[in-house]
Amino acid sequence: MKTKKQISSSLVMNIAFPDVLVKTHHGNVHLRSLIRDKRIIVFTNPSEMIPLREEERKGLIQSLKKLKKLNFHLIGFNKNSFDEHLRSVNWINSYLSDDLVFPVFYQPTNEVTSCLEKNYGEKIRVKNPVFFLNKNGCTQLVLEGIRKGADPLKPIVEQASRLVLSEQPLQQNRSPRDS
Repeated sequence: MKTKKQISSSLVMNIAFPDVLVKTHHGNVHLRSLIRDKRIIVFTNPSEMIPLREEERKGLIQSLKKLKKLNFHLIGFNKNSFDEHLRSVNWINSYLSDDLVFPVFYQPTNEVTSCLEKNYGEKIRVKNPVFFLNKNGCTQLVLEGIRKGADPLKPIVEQASRLVLSEQPLQQNRSPRDS
């Protein structure tokens, strides 16, 4: 009997996400003020999620809608060139509907990962990590970055669903048919 392959998470941790300073249209803001009381998924290189084909774009949009339904908010940190950052921000703002657009910040020094490594006490060895944050702003889980394909966010949506289910309280003395 074969079992379904589980998403391999690289790290499970419960440490505060760094309160880095980010530049917005309203000036410099501390990240913690943007993520307070929200479930957040942080992409460290969202430019990799830009689809090349129409099929990939449809898959990406479906996944973003599922993440919204699960009440997750997205934030991106581009760490490569500024040109790549502009290209990804322009794509996000041009091809996604307003309700699916998410903020992407330019962070060439990769301050987020280095701060987390300092607090975690270990090097984060995944390429382009994706961080799942709870409502307290703590990192719950770190996954390998986005994979190319028709639906590059599918593993991230699956993990977000698992996290939401794990937060549901189990009610004692109720049978499934009572639901």
